[in-house]
Amino acid sequence: MDHPVVLFLLRAIHILAGIAWVGGVVLVTLFVLPAARAVGPAAQPMMQHMMERARVSVYLIVVANLTLLAGLALYGHNMALTHGAWAHSPMGIGMTIGALSAIVAMAIGMFVTAPAAKKLSGGGATPLGDEERARLQVRLTLAARAVLVLLAIAATLMATARYF
Repeated sequence: MDHPVVLFLLRAIHILAGIAWVGGVVLVTLFVLPAARAVGPAAQPMMQHMMERARVSVYLIVVANLTLLAGLALYGHNMALTHGAWAHSPMGIGMTIGALSAIVAMAIGMFVTAPAAKKLSGGGATPLGDEERARLQVRLTLAARAVLVLLAIAATLMATARYF
């Protein structure tokens, strides 16, 4: 794995998938969800299309996994190169906190945000009542905002950790 081409590819995958992940979360959290909430039940066909046809949640999970897998490989490379000393350096600590933030963000996305979005889009077994829809919208909005904050922390630390 010490080959420069492999390291280049891992960095490229990590960075580009990370950009796609953060960009997708920004778009959904700051624009799509507020618009769907403002429109109300009439937004269900659009949300259903996003979930079932465009498969937005699958896209976000795939780019999140690519980001994390490439990042973990790079992290492991740095650890192996320094026999673990890198993790105790300011840069290693910054990268570790960033990685943990991204891992928590992915878990929230997979286990809170995606299921709530699926139910809201009509993916549940029974039609939603107004109360249930409102509860799911609050849950989805709070989870999406938490993911956005965690990804902002991760991206900031990943981009600046070398300067600590």
